Amino acid sequence: MASGLQLERAMASSKLVSLALQTVRAGAAGILATATDLATLALLVSGFGVSPHVANVPALLAGGVANFAGNRWFAFRAHREPLGRQLVGYTLVEVVALALNGWLFEAALRLFPQATHAYWALRLATSHLVFLLWSYPLWCLVFRAQRGGRPAVSSA
Repeated sequence: MASGLQLERAMASSKLVSLALQTVRAGAAGILATATDLATLALLVSGFGVSPHVANVPALLAGGVANFAGNRWFAFRAHREPLGRQLVGYTLVEVVALALNGWLFEAALRLFPQATHAYWALRLATSHLVFLLWSYPLWCLVFRAQRGGRPAVSSA
């Protein structure tokens, strides 16, 4: 009986470690996506003189493409799962996230008009909130393995 309980605890611990590693990988993919977003935003604003208000959405879209790729292949290791299902699910989650990011960034720019020159800091703060409270929890569903409905969690 004790060995069964020990095995159960070891399996639970292994699943927890796998989930923690997946979360760290999703964070790393998010850093790459954020870098893509910020680079696009900076290029448009500082390089081409586009208003941060106008550059907002194209930068978010560029970050979204980088984020899908990073999550599918790296964070969730879900590249063997059906691409179509993931694209549809990710797109639905991210259309809402795009609206949330756009609205929250715009609200922050209006709430702190003196911080327009620090648009990048506002972007980091607002997109991080959306990631934690909306995107990541739903990506766990989007990128889950279809086999048995379990999350696509990998310890590698």
